[in-house]
Amino acid sequence: MAPAERAKPGVRIATVSQSVSQSGDMEGFSMAVIAEDLRMAALQGLGVSEPLMRLAAGECIHDAFRGRCLGPPFHVYHRAGVPTGPPLVPLWDSGDMVFGVWDKADALEFIEFSIEAPEEFELVAKTEQGFWAARFDFLYECDLPDEDLQSAAASVGFRFLTRQLASREEAGERLDTFQGHRAWLRELVAEIDRDVRQHQENPSGFRRALHPSALS
Repeated sequence: MAPAERAKPGVRIATVSQSVSQSGDMEGFSMAVIAEDLRMAALQGLGVSEPLMRLAAGECIHDAFRGRCLGPPFHVYHRAGVPTGPPLVPLWDSGDMVFGVWDKADALEFIEFSIEAPEEFELVAKTEQGFWAARFDFLYECDLPDEDLQSAAASVGFRFLTRQLASREEAGERLDTFQGHRAWLRELVAEIDRDVRQHQENPSGFRRALHPSALS
């Protein structure tokens, strides 16, 4: 299903500024999280897909996501800190890690951070498809069968799983070390982010330029 249309920036910013919990301020940004009762409306305003919203709300749309990619978040609404930056819209927790999204310079950024060191957050992706690439790398490492990965990808509209699995096969021994794996995944996510943005800017030209399998 197509992602919800993003709200106009002025409307979204006004809504967020009236509905965040503040915990500090630095260099024009605050340490803020969107109010819990407005979280789903904020996600809709950011334009994330319906499947992602359903998972963030706690609806397990596929068993592969249970205990791994499933809301609602707990930590940030129970005294855990958040990174300095735009108002954070949390998606879910995984152990002591928090996954969320914010709107930075009118572009989405999906991030993750530990509740033990929220300022040391990691930028995961700049598109939802890139975010799912990172999450499906984690699911692959959980030894899920390929058929489960495929059906889970279909349930959230992740279009790049075939490319991701082929890239993993080509990477070979590079993935044997933490640093090698990390570098490979960052490159893959960056490629997917770039392709998605190109598609958004010029859908017809993008599809003509790519081999049909490139969107898989």
